[in-house]
Amino acid sequence: NDYVPENLVDINIKYATKEGIKLVDYANDDFIKLCNDANKEGLDIKAISGYRSYTYQTSLYNNYVKQDGVTKADTYSARPGYSEHQTGLAVDVAGSNYQFDQFKNSKEYKWLKDNAYKYGFIIRYPEEKENITLYQYESWHIRYVGKDIATNIFNKDITFDEYYVKYIDN
Repeated sequence: NDYVPENLVDINIKYATKEGIKLVDYANDDFIKLCNDANKEGLDIKAISGYRSYTYQTSLYNNYVKQDGVTKADTYSARPGYSEHQTGLAVDVAGSNYQFDQFKNSKEYKWLKDNAYKYGFIIRYPEEKENITLYQYESWHIRYVGKDIATNIFNKDITFDEYYVKYIDN
């Protein structure tokens, strides 16, 4: 509950919807490259959420539980201490309309789906994989895993969970 990555940096406001959004430095470097290359294609990808502290995730999760109950909240929000956002490797993004919940309908999403792996990112909770990830589809939630792992996940069309079981857990 007291874990904070040592190498957190602020995402430049050019690549974020507000100041103070953080990622670990190496994920941030590749996120900037991703955003710049998308921009060359006339697309606008921005971070709307990055690192979250344990305390913040506790508040967020508890609010979701009050709103929807534990069972439903557990399908779309990590419990405190289990959020990828706390690692500083996860970033929620939005496209040119800046509405993350409509991201799946954006041209930015279509580009990200085909290109995120080139920058070390994956769409962490892909569509029609809820039975594997145990989370609802989140087109806006990307996770930095590095270029080699992201490429492997992309080429095999598997989730991070499947990659973990097959290549790390064994």
